[in-house]
Amino acid sequence: YSMLIYRGEDETFTERYCNAVLPPDMLGVLQSGNEGLNMIRRVVEWAGKNRDIASLRRLSDVKLKAPLTRANMLRDFLASRGHVEASSRRIGTRIPEEWYRVPTYYKGDPAIFYGHLEDIPWPSYAKSLDFELEVAAIIYKKGRNVSKDRAYDFIVGYTIFNDFSIRELEAVELKLMLGPGKSKDFANGLGPWIVTRDELPDIKGLRVYAKVNGETWCDTKIEDMQWDFGDMISYVSMDEYIRPGDVFGSGTVTGCTGLDVGKALKPGDVVELYVEGIGTLINRIIKA
Repeated sequence: YSMLIYRGEDETFTERYCNAVLPPDMLGVLQSGNEGLNMIRRVVEWAGKNRDIASLRRLSDVKLKAPLTRANMLRDFLASRGHVEASSRRIGTRIPEEWYRVPTYYKGDPAIFYGHLEDIPWPSYAKSLDFELEVAAIIYKKGRNVSKDRAYDFIVGYTIFNDFSIRELEAVELKLMLGPGKSKDFANGLGPWIVTRDELPDIKGLRVYAKVNGETWCDTKIEDMQWDFGDMISYVSMDEYIRPGDVFGSGTVTGCTGLDVGKALKPGDVVELYVEGIGTLINRIIKA
């Protein structure tokens, strides 16, 4: 865009041309596959060599949206053993044997992602809110019956995922043996950006923490996942396509919810999630 404007091209033509060559949102880029990613690499390389005309902005001067404001599909898994153990204890049961057999997941709303520093609206039907610290893998290739040893080739990169939850409603939905649904489908935090897999090959062993209003609620590492993203992709793709723009949630990192420390979020709270190698995702809870 900057290059064409610098050369004297009309702004309307330039905008249309750039939108045709490079999709205007990340979902479109992912759906373009390697061609879209290579175009971004060339743009970044050009901007680095032509800083005087590249219209670069400081990160502090821009407001980030979620890296995917809309996904193709959202699947969120239940993969960390400690999280499942804690959930089972709270309802007086043990981990179901079936959990060790398949990487189970639920499907969420793929169009309610809030980015870094965006406010999360308090649902009118909620009495309390909670956060869940997760990592999301972003898919950029279409595939079916993908073997585990090839699965990571379908991941373009990783970002932080905050699976906001209404606990009192979630408890009702799970008793009905379907869902969760409305206890989740009001907001998801995603960001601050996607770190490509060449920069971050895997998430095992990464340090994570969560803070609320500056107070640390959890500080741990990702190290007890029964199922990794390779397992998840292989399982989901059995006789079913995964597609560019699919988001796979890792499931809650053990100990990284308010429920684990006996606390709940309230209006005005600021939730800060950190994942080593990715960065920090911050959202404030607001109530109209």
